[in-house]
Amino acid sequence: MDETYEEFTNRIMNMRRFGKKKGIEVSTELLDAFNRPEKGMRVIHIAGTNGKGSTAVLIADMLMKMGFKVGLFTSPHLEDFNERIQVGFGDTFTRISHEEVLSIGSEILDKDIESEPTMFDICFIMAILKFKREQCDYVILETGLGGKYDSTTAISCISKVCVITSIALEHTEYLGNTVVEIALNKAGIIKQGSKVVLSDIDSDALTVIAEECRKKEVRSSDICCINDCNFDKYTYLKLLLGYQKKNAKTAILAIQSLIESDKDLFITKYMEYCKSGEEHCGSDCAKCATPEKICELSFDEWVEICINRAIHAFNHAGRLEKIADNVILDGAHNVEAFTALYEFLESEYEGYNIRFIVGVMSDKNYMEELKIISPVAIEIMCADIDDERAKPGEELASELTKEGIKATYLGDEEATSQFVFDLIKKNNAKSSLELYNNLYVICGSLYFVGNVKRLLWRLQQE
Repeated sequence: MDETYEEFTNRIMNMRRFGKKKGIEVSTELLDAFNRPEKGMRVIHIAGTNGKGSTAVLIADMLMKMGFKVGLFTSPHLEDFNERIQVGFGDTFTRISHEEVLSIGSEILDKDIESEPTMFDICFIMAILKFKREQCDYVILETGLGGKYDSTTAISCISKVCVITSIALEHTEYLGNTVVEIALNKAGIIKQGSKVVLSDIDSDALTVIAEECRKKEVRSSDICCINDCNFDKYTYLKLLLGYQKKNAKTAILAIQSLIESDKDLFITKYMEYCKSGEEHCGSDCAKCATPEKICELSFDEWVEICINRAIHAFNHAGRLEKIADNVILDGAHNVEAFTALYEFLESEYEGYNIRFIVGVMSDKNYMEELKIISPVAIEIMCADIDDERAKPGEELASELTKEGIKATYLGDEEATSQFVFDLIKKNNAKSSLELYNNLYVICGSLYFVGNVKRLLWRLQQE
């Protein structure tokens, strides 16, 4: 292959974001061209406005703690394209290698199909082919946009569990102008024979989803919502920040639904655990299994331990990620996510001097989003993003100032990363009273957060 990994990923990332055909149509052609590699896969399918990625990672972590090999497909990536396709086993996620991205990606592009694929179509099929070769026990698929017409919905197998994390106004030009229309689109992932798990969802949206379940002949006993369940025994939920508690509860219900569906498979893993004679739980869990009492552990206790261990170890990059005492990264990039971020900061950082470092996309409702957080902000520092869709930071600062919000221009991503790097150095050195009760929150776009994180890593290597 003549192309390098960077050249190849740049090429596919620069393809059309939205194709001439619906994603489900294009991916159907590609899956057919590869003779339906997804056949026989045990799939957990996840749709929603926010929380999809965190919920997907949590479900994967829980399954891995139980001894399963898990394929994880999420988007977007923060620092490297291959973050989108990972295989988890034990305590480790392994990303698809650069060589595999080149080889599998080339196979996909060489297929003679009628439609023009987008980057997302290529990435999704690449994930399916990788998971097939790895013989994953479970495959977790996060939708890209909506659900009904999304590329991931082209799978022919019936998903074991369909998860809908949250529903709010987003991509209205594609998904609909109301929450009800968007709910109907996202409910398009539901298939007859699937179990359905719902997060904290608006009542109107819930009515639409319930009707869609009825049409698909999904039994009411196979539908569960986090608002109807008790999670008291999952003691490590209290360690999670903000909206991650809700995502973890959604993941727990997904695991419980899987166990109902595949009880024999989970019992097999439980028996392997009991026979191993190893101490599996490295935390301070009150019911931690030890070599002396491991065979006394009941199936339900084993499930509880595995779930608690996954929650205890959870850290999703770029989502309420605390990279220093005074710096938080959060991928908030729509109204619902900014509302969740505001509620978290108001609750957990009362009395702090909070400055936001933001980079936004011009095609987003950025002014409404930033007005949500302005009551807890003593300043909004605006940065440029290296993307043609981005709103220039200087223009953003000017617009915010006209709205009566204190705003300054920070510079491009490199200048922003240097500023954050210096903040972290000061914090680590404990050398400045200036840092007392100061918090900096980097948000506005997952791409912006990812670019800053990547540049910070480079600075740390120098």
